[in-house]
Amino acid sequence: MKKIFILILFFVLITTGCTANVVGKFDDYNEIFQGTIDLDLQGHGIIKVQTTPGGITCSGTGWVTFIPISSYLIGTCKGQKGLAEIKCTDGRVINGEWTCEACTRINGTAITNHNENITFFITPKKSSANKITQKYLSEIKEKPSLYNSNKPSSSKNDLF
Repeated sequence: MKKIFILILFFVLITTGCTANVVGKFDDYNEIFQGTIDLDLQGHGIIKVQTTPGGITCSGTGWVTFIPISSYLIGTCKGQKGLAEIKCTDGRVINGEWTCEACTRINGTAITNHNENITFFITPKKSSANKITQKYLSEIKEKPSLYNSNKPSSSKNDLF
């Protein structure tokens, strides 16, 4: 009976994951995004974010592309790498790449189809996400609005 319980527990752990917080900023504009990534233990995630102050929603997927041997040997996340692609309701497509600094600190960069650079952070800790949000807000507060720029963009109400 104990072996069956362990097998059931193992199956549940393999097929479920966790939710992490995503925070990002447009490097040259006064716009951030916040949201979540629902992770599975097979290296995939469903990303859902919303921008502030623009109110644009974006969703997509992320996935692991590299796992160092140390992850298997000592169970660390450090050094893992991956990619992400999300589509936004204003027509933007964001392609990013990330690297695990630790299991609770994932840093990444991205670029939009309008050639806008983005910096982002992923963490399971809400307190860490809040600290990064405040840091990003202070870094971009003097930047121009994303939607008052001369860049071409679709209406905020267009669906992708």
